[in-house]
Amino acid sequence: MKLVAIDLDGTLLNSQHQLLDVNTRALERAKNSGIKIVIATGRSVISAAEILDSMELEGYILALNGTFIAERTKGQLKVFRQSQLEKENVKKAFKIAQSEQITFVASNERGSDRVVVSEEGEVVQEFLIQRHDLRCLTADEMKNRLTDPTINYLKLAFTNQKREKLLKVKQRLAHEGLPTIFSDAHYIEYVPKGINKGTALQFLCDQLGISMDEVLAIGDQENDLELLTMSGIGVAMGNASDKVKACADYVTSTNDEAGVSRALDLYL
Repeated sequence: MKLVAIDLDGTLLNSQHQLLDVNTRALERAKNSGIKIVIATGRSVISAAEILDSMELEGYILALNGTFIAERTKGQLKVFRQSQLEKENVKKAFKIAQSEQITFVASNERGSDRVVVSEEGEVVQEFLIQRHDLRCLTADEMKNRLTDPTINYLKLAFTNQKREKLLKVKQRLAHEGLPTIFSDAHYIEYVPKGINKGTALQFLCDQLGISMDEVLAIGDQENDLELLTMSGIGVAMGNASDKVKACADYVTSTNDEAGVSRALDLYL
């Protein structure tokens, strides 16, 4: 293996969305042996970069479900590719989110703009904490941003505690030609057609001259399926969905049991 691509929430991070030291040490060993490190996440660019920085590691970022690809070295980002959403599709999606009274999040390389229906329902991933790159807007403010030609988005997300509401929104979006995937039990996402973590990793590997057969990928949710199936070895976390486990070459322990470290020790 020449490269390892790892998801964050539910994979590298534990249930409290924290890094485990044993995982960090395993990645350090991999990096020191010449293996390239890739963070492949639905999270924001800034959040993914912060995770790498906190581990004191340099590597690559596939952020916002592969819509943003960059190298992180010495606190700087070298951008390889950004995949923007069509503004009209963003407007359609926002209209549906508003009619269904569900939290809407639009993200780009500078952060995320969100219209929150109820703060009580905000329990997902990086939105658990207050961050300067996570901006809470009113519906009117979001509408104004969607008519601003200088603002473009790379990924949309919809979150709610009630899964049945998400399933309804997912169905309505699909009817409009806007297919979404689950990246968390209470979180669905929409990105440009043909973009996912797997195709983003293929693009990066082409730039680096690495075959996908030389890649180890680790994940836990629906948005990791292409990442695992397109890589030489796909590892599912012990806490992964049944669909992800079924497509994996190996199932490691859970994210609270340092499953990433176990997989790295086994294959690298």
